Amino acid sequence: MQSKVSIIVVCLCGVSLLSAQTTPPSQSTTPPSQSTTPPSQSTTPPSQSTTPPSQSTTPSQSTPPSQGTPPAQSTLPSQSAPPSQSAPPPQSPTPPASSTSSSSSSDKSTANFIRRFSVGATLTVLGFSTVGGSSQTVATSSSVSTVYDTTGASSRIGYGLTFQAGVTDHFAIAAGIYLRKIGYQLTTSINTTTNVVEGGTVVPTVTTTSTHDDTRGRLLDVPLMLRYFGKSRHVPGARWFAEAGASWRDSTSFRTSEDSTDASGVVTCCTAEPTVPTHRSSVGYVVGAGLQFIDPFGIRVVPEVRYTRWVDEIFRNLSTHTQQNQLEANITLSF
Repeated sequence: MQSKVSIIVVCLCGVSLLSAQTTPPSQSTTPPSQSTTPPSQSTTPPSQSTTPPSQSTTPSQSTPPSQGTPPAQSTLPSQSAPPSQSAPPPQSPTPPASSTSSSSSSDKSTANFIRRFSVGATLTVLGFSTVGGSSQTVATSSSVSTVYDTTGASSRIGYGLTFQAGVTDHFAIAAGIYLRKIGYQLTTSINTTTNVVEGGTVVPTVTTTSTHDDTRGRLLDVPLMLRYFGKSRHVPGARWFAEAGASWRDSTSFRTSEDSTDASGVVTCCTAEPTVPTHRSSVGYVVGAGLQFIDPFGIRVVPEVRYTRWVDEIFRNLSTHTQQNQLEANITLSF
């Protein structure tokens, strides 16, 4: 009988062992639920709380549920949210915008509101006549005197071209070539006094002979100056400038017409022998100031005032003198 009882006990133990080995598959189903979503981990503790009875039978096999948790850690790749911080690549288009803005600003800063090279037509008006009017009497002897009377016949209006070349943002070299007309009329009267006795009385008698000269010619003035502008040539708007330099003057194309009247009033006309000037050319020193405007069409309007001191006079003879102090007002339209 004991042997039968022992066989039965062995069979019961084997059945219990088989039942204990079949329970792990039921626990293995829980890890997939844990691997799907992290919130399912909150439900695992209750399922683990039911397992202790089975663990009491086989303590060595209670570890597999704890080892099944690593699959739950496989959800960490879902925490790879940092790649969402890769938003900086959209910022890459912004540098070209800044480069374009900088290039546009540089283009604007280099825009030439005053051209480096310009040329224009100039109208010049003199403040004083080139040859002034004056009179001079020279006593040749006690009975002969000569009166020289000069009247200016020069034109105060001249014209020409003005050139300008920018050297720096504030300095430029300006040059011009202006044509002017010069002329004068000279009347020379020779008075001769003779004593005539009439009725025992000495009566002085004056006889006069005269000549009239009409001389015309041309002057070519070529100034060369350094200009300083109060505003950079890259900055738009009106600007003032001051200038200083030298000028060269040449006289040419003289022609003279002369007629004479004798003591009896007979007029002799007309000899033509050009008058020879005292100095064919002269050098002068120039200072001036002016403004420069730009109209909507890009035309430069330049009014200015200049003073020139000429070293030599073109005509210097008795009552005929060329003005050494020249004051002029100019206006230039340049392109």
